[in-house]
Amino acid sequence: MSGLASGCSDELSLAEASPPETQIDSYEIVLDGAPSEDFSDLAEEALQTYRLEENGAQSRAFLRRRAEGDIETIVKMLKSQGYYEGTASIELSPPEAEEVTVTLHVIPGPRYDLAAHDFQLIEVDDTPPPLDAKALGSPVGEPAVAARIVGAEDAAVGLLQRKGFAYAKFLGRDAVADPAAHTIEVQSSFQVGRHYTFGDVTFDNITVVEDEYLRTYINWDPDETFSQAKLREYQKELSNTGLFTAVSADTPEKAPKSRALPITVTGEARPPRTASAGLYYDTTDGVLVQGSLAHRNLFGRNEQGAVTLEAGVDTQRLEFTYLEPQFKRDGQNLVGGLELRNEDIDAYEETGGTLTLGVERELSDVWTVGAGGLLEISRIQDDGEDSDAFLGGIPAFVRYDDTDDLLDPREGIRFRINATPIGGEYNDESTAFLVLDGNASTYVPLDEHRKYVLALHGRLATILAEDLDRVPPTRRLYAGGGGSIRGYGTDMVGPLDDNGDPVGGLSAMELGAEMRAQVYGDFGVVGFLDAGSVSTEAYPDFDDGVQVSAGVGGRYYSPVGPIRFDIGVPLNPRDSDDDFQLYFSIGQAF
Repeated sequence: MSGLASGCSDELSLAEASPPETQIDSYEIVLDGAPSEDFSDLAEEALQTYRLEENGAQSRAFLRRRAEGDIETIVKMLKSQGYYEGTASIELSPPEAEEVTVTLHVIPGPRYDLAAHDFQLIEVDDTPPPLDAKALGSPVGEPAVAARIVGAEDAAVGLLQRKGFAYAKFLGRDAVADPAAHTIEVQSSFQVGRHYTFGDVTFDNITVVEDEYLRTYINWDPDETFSQAKLREYQKELSNTGLFTAVSADTPEKAPKSRALPITVTGEARPPRTASAGLYYDTTDGVLVQGSLAHRNLFGRNEQGAVTLEAGVDTQRLEFTYLEPQFKRDGQNLVGGLELRNEDIDAYEETGGTLTLGVERELSDVWTVGAGGLLEISRIQDDGEDSDAFLGGIPAFVRYDDTDDLLDPREGIRFRINATPIGGEYNDESTAFLVLDGNASTYVPLDEHRKYVLALHGRLATILAEDLDRVPPTRRLYAGGGGSIRGYGTDMVGPLDDNGDPVGGLSAMELGAEMRAQVYGDFGVVGFLDAGSVSTEAYPDFDDGVQVSAGVGGRYYSPVGPIRFDIGVPLNPRDSDDDFQLYFSIGQAF
């Protein structure tokens, strides 16, 4: 009893004699003996000593415990890289040192090679495909990196499931090390089961969509060998219809006795109607308000209809659109539209309407083509004179798009080429011309997290016509404005008449470069340089010069897309050009 009391007294005396430890606001970290740069990078992500560095530490003792807690993690990291005898220790700088330094000593030891990786298959009811560990990515004959061993096991399960063994799964692994040879042998076990084909597809509690429409997305033939990858692709296609808030295509939980594997599709229907509103502004056109109402399942086969109303000081527009997916064949859409408009802009005044109908076909994930027809009637006032236009055309296009986002692309390329032969009557005389218009953009991320993006844009267009006067002003080519050459008014780049209004042309060229930076949370800034010209000839002759502008802008990256505010300044303004232009809208400029 006296000994225990004496011990307590000694501890109390010792504690009283020790000076109180102070808060450590910052400390340095030294990683000593890391076997590779990749190991160092992983350490900075995985170790608490690194991850909590900016928080400092409550005391030296607290910092020591934090670093000692990382020793086990370092050893696991070494083993994952093939260093099965690796150890680690930590060291703190002396208390009297000006800066607190934590040194993490890594002693990798010899690196083990993977001498053999065998796959053991059990419960094999049918003949499986050959499984070779090395061919599936296992590092046989190389350093025994754990990630590659696990990756080969995952690849084996994936291959079995793609080849019809729907219930194949990984069971476990055994490893035997040879310390003298510094090698390791691994045996991985898999349950294979039986081979299946695709069976019947049933739809559970899906009442708002016709079953036959959902079957048009099935990407396998009857009695085809079951593939988990194809089933997931089918589920993705159903999700992309926009009909469901959630949808899944699943096999039974337990392996059935029948070789035809039944598929059950379940889904939660999304509300069919969507209403939206938007507000746009630029210096030339003022405020433009837009509202739309859309229905994504008009008749039970994903038919999509929308009505959109735009109202501004100079422009009023009412548009009806219709899209019928899976029209006659997989990946083909029937599209139609009717637009009624009244415009009083600098280039012309128009009251008219356009009716379009055509088909679009997806050739692949990135390629789309389309063609159709159009009818257009317009009453046009240009330079004080009224004229009527009755036109028909056959618009066609080809589009490529591998960008990562529709409204805020940060990587990839997109381009579209339109070709539209048009004929009819304008100003009581027959007319015919061909419009060719191409746009291209590319987006280059400059950092790993794609916060900084260089965006480049170009446009080249021409109209093959007898004369500029035989092309109605509404169908001529223009440039300038928020989605074109910022800093100049809408359509104001190119030849102007005596009143300073745009004439339009038979050719147009645009170039743009924009540096985008998401600098703080959901907020970003941009800097841009735009240039372009419009010519009355069918090819750019630059007789009216090339207009150049520059500017800056702000971005708010909202859940529905970036909201942008830009200010552009013409660098070589003409007398009719304003000093600057302001733009406010949803979506990037290009």
